Amino acid sequence: MKIFWVTKLTDSDTFKNTQIGLSEALRKRGHNVKLIMAKNFSEKPSIQTNRMYLPTIELPILSGIVFGMLIFWYLPFFIKKENGDIIIVDGDSVWSLFFLPLKLFGFPIIWDIRSLPVDRERSILYDISLHFSRYIVDGFTTITTDLSEILIKRYMLEDKKIGIWSSAVSTEIFLKKELDKINILNRDPKMFVLLYHGSYSPTRGIENLIRSLSEVDSTIREKIKLLIVGISLNKRNDLIQLCKEFQVQKNVEIIPPIESNKIPSYIKAAHVGVIPLPPNYEWWRVSVPLKTLEYLAMGKPILATCIPFHQKLFKMCECGVLVDSSDPKVLADGITTLFNKKEKLDEMGMQGREVVEKYYTWDYQAIALEKFFEIFIDRD
Repeated sequence: MKIFWVTKLTDSDTFKNTQIGLSEALRKRGHNVKLIMAKNFSEKPSIQTNRMYLPTIELPILSGIVFGMLIFWYLPFFIKKENGDIIIVDGDSVWSLFFLPLKLFGFPIIWDIRSLPVDRERSILYDISLHFSRYIVDGFTTITTDLSEILIKRYMLEDKKIGIWSSAVSTEIFLKKELDKINILNRDPKMFVLLYHGSYSPTRGIENLIRSLSEVDSTIREKIKLLIVGISLNKRNDLIQLCKEFQVQKNVEIIPPIESNKIPSYIKAAHVGVIPLPPNYEWWRVSVPLKTLEYLAMGKPILATCIPFHQKLFKMCECGVLVDSSDPKVLADGITTLFNKKEKLDEMGMQGREVVEKYYTWDYQAIALEKFFEIFIDRD
């Protein structure tokens, strides 16, 4: 199967692991997959052989228009020449109207929606794109059944086929022996280390996680170190001030964004990974947090709030502690429980790793996407 995957991501974007991971897994299964990405004029030429780049500019809105016009006028002829079988489009970053010529050429188009604009004012362009996609695309893929139900109801997609493929990880990178040689923290071996890694937004529960340490019994708190990795410098000072306000500055270390290939080493150095997402936010209720899978892939237990994905996970294994809210006192109880079960942490973490290896690798997700694609391929 010859697959073209269109996304407005560039090589410099840090959120392209999904596209790269799944593309490589599909290639392992014998498919020819080409990523069609954006390249700002200021970026150096890439030597990647499985990628094609459409030039764009580094300006909001205009960058999307430039990229979209190249899709509109050039891409149909290119894919026709290359004799492509199917196109999957990153519907979170590319507007559906630009793909109308591909529809006229008769190429099967799959629109991949993996998020909802809940952390910002609802985007009018996003809504317009989803509404018009009903008439342009042949099918949809998304990340969870919960999200697919929202999309069907909100954008009237009842007559469209929708496939599900989840977030996933490459478990191999969490098994590299050289990780054991890295002691990033130079930490006291007696300290109980909690880790949160990921970018900052007001809805991720980071502030509540910091506050929760003040709710932990002082005799336990003095033995706890919380690492928060991935916080931009402009937000770091605010979080440091919050630590001082709740008198936990000695317990918290806030680290700026790091290269993605260093994340496994930080996870390796911690005892527990924390995912304090508020369960009442719509986006978290329909998501599969990548950090959850990364913690478990390293064999680390988790402290997680009860979003649907985490509830599903804990039905399959006892991989840590599941709490019913991101309230600081509730998180503090969860931290205390894990602290008091230190002798069971390895067992919990390995149960979680087994589930990830079985259901949340890129190879597993590639099989799901492959089966969905076959619905739209004419085998005659």
